Amino acid sequence: MSTGQPPSPPQRAPVAGAPRRRRVLLLLAAVSIGWKLLVLTLGAAIPGWIIDDGIAELPNELRAFADSARTTAISLWNGPIERRGLVRMVRVISVDSNLTSALAAPCGGRGARVRAYTYFAIPYSEVRVVCDTGAVEYRVFRRRQRRAG
Repeated sequence: MSTGQPPSPPQRAPVAGAPRRRRVLLLLAAVSIGWKLLVLTLGAAIPGWIIDDGIAELPNELRAFADSARTTAISLWNGPIERRGLVRMVRVISVDSNLTSALAAPCGGRGARVRAYTYFAIPYSEVRVVCDTGAVEYRVFRRRQRRAG
């Protein structure tokens, strides 16, 4: 009893868990992307919300030097990772106006301490600025020194 049509391939039963598995994978992907966006956006925004540059709190005669010290400190954090995102905010912590070192003589004996903050306002490092030069003195994420002995 041939009907003239070729035999059709056997039909497979649909897999019962495929739509559910797809939903679980989409949910996991959404959660993964969502927490990364939350951390990167909030983490980058919080330092700007809670930390200012610290210059307005200084006496008028020290503000110009503090602004110059802030600019010098920003130029010292010049590594590719620091420049493109690690340093989120910079604050002038203090300005000293009576330094006696030979380096401070040309700028009236002034020096400043400037601190950098990363995501979520976590302190990263500090710079000690004297006149137009400075040096990074302290890094929070530094290698531990091995103890001799």
